[in-house]
Amino acid sequence: MDLQSFEKLIKTHKLINPVYVFSGPEDFLKQKTFSLLTKTYVPEEEQNDNVKKTVCNGKELPELLNLIYSFSFNPSPRLFFIQDLDEVTAKQRKDFLAKLKSGGVPVETILVFAVKDTKVATEIMTALKQQAEKIDFWAPFANKLNDWIRKETSELGSEMAIDAADQLIELAGSDLALLHQELTKLALAKPGSKIILADVNKSVAYVKQDSIFDFLEAFGKRQLPKAVRILEALNNRGEAIPKIWFMIVKQIREFRLFHALCQDRPDVFNPILTELKKYKIYADKSDFRSNQEKKNIIAEIQGLAEEIPEPLVKATELKYQNKIKSLYLALNFTLPELTSLWQKMIDLDLKFKSGVPDPLAAMQTFVADTLNKN
Repeated sequence: MDLQSFEKLIKTHKLINPVYVFSGPEDFLKQKTFSLLTKTYVPEEEQNDNVKKTVCNGKELPELLNLIYSFSFNPSPRLFFIQDLDEVTAKQRKDFLAKLKSGGVPVETILVFAVKDTKVATEIMTALKQQAEKIDFWAPFANKLNDWIRKETSELGSEMAIDAADQLIELAGSDLALLHQELTKLALAKPGSKIILADVNKSVAYVKQDSIFDFLEAFGKRQLPKAVRILEALNNRGEAIPKIWFMIVKQIREFRLFHALCQDRPDVFNPILTELKKYKIYADKSDFRSNQEKKNIIAEIQGLAEEIPEPLVKATELKYQNKIKSLYLALNFTLPELTSLWQKMIDLDLKFKSGVPDPLAAMQTFVADTLNKN
């Protein structure tokens, strides 16, 4: 089911299934949709008793079952928002779902599972069969983000000009939670009025801040000017250079390990390599077809990982979507190149630990020397 149809069923009180699986990477939209479900189905005075949120780590699953099968004196439905079931072990997940299937979902109870791993989403759907419905949550495509902003603004009781929405994206980036936060402030400042470009420039006073992960992506794509710029910005914001160094060393080690495994076990890793080459073609595209292709490739790689010896799977983390999404960057480097970096990395690591006079300059030099190589 698509999100728009699901929201319509919520607003009209026409939900039938007792179980809903929120699948996909967009956490903010999952939280927002569950908030809509809560607001529509449970009066505010009953929400403290009838709405329960759980972040799974495995240990609390038995207690969660007890809570699901407990009793409420309130007449409204009981809602459970169960997050990160894909983070517990397969055995814990299997036992929990088996007990839930055996006991059944109590009357006037709605369970919402929020997971990122599509395989786990399918696992929940398979276990609970006709009781469950799956909704996929993806961020709007880049060319649809302006429309999303103006729709959200309308729901907040205001209106936003097209150029104002574009400027908000330029300043705040594409993170939906941050965008919604800024929209809420703008709408409160001009209730029922049109938000124009000047309002955005006045109220949204900061430029999108790049993170360590943006730096790692720029490094992986061999975007030298961007990597150096982000590195300097991180340093100016107080990010410790040794911390960034740890992250880049980890990334380089992962790249080298993957290339080494491709060389040592081509029978196992060449099919993975082939799929990553396909993924690289679509990595920077956000249209519908490209997103579907990326989803299919990730699913294919996860399927191939099932046939790989467990120690190799654990070492490469090929069962995790986020790891696959970044591993394609290894294709921008060669094994000889990565191997040749080792002594330089050891030397620079010793300098950081002994107190290099200018950590930023040392790090920038390493990045420049590495990415300048063809």
